[in-house]
Amino acid sequence: MFKSITKEEAEKLLAEKTQDKNFAIIDVRTPQEFAMGYIGEAMNIDLYDSDFVEKIKKLDRNKVYFIYCRSGSRSKAALEVMEQVGFEEVYELMNGILDWNFS
Repeated sequence: MFKSITKEEAEKLLAEKTQDKNFAIIDVRTPQEFAMGYIGEAMNIDLYDSDFVEKIKKLDRNKVYFIYCRSGSRSKAALEVMEQVGFEEVYELMNGILDWNFS
């Protein structure tokens, strides 16, 4: 399953899956953007890195992933990469972290 989800759907997904060891959050922004704030226990894998695809290929393809970027463009591209290399379940935050409420 590969799906773009709204902020509300993402909040529900995170509430359900955060404690699940088979769930991971990936922030595909630059390290500089990541340093300004991120969602949950996100790992940073910069879409612009030349070895982005290689880093993605090293991840467990059976886990459930939630990915996001700043506005939704890069995460959509990352979603396509993950689909092409054989991941099973990936959710992408539609409008990116710009839509997110940090509290």
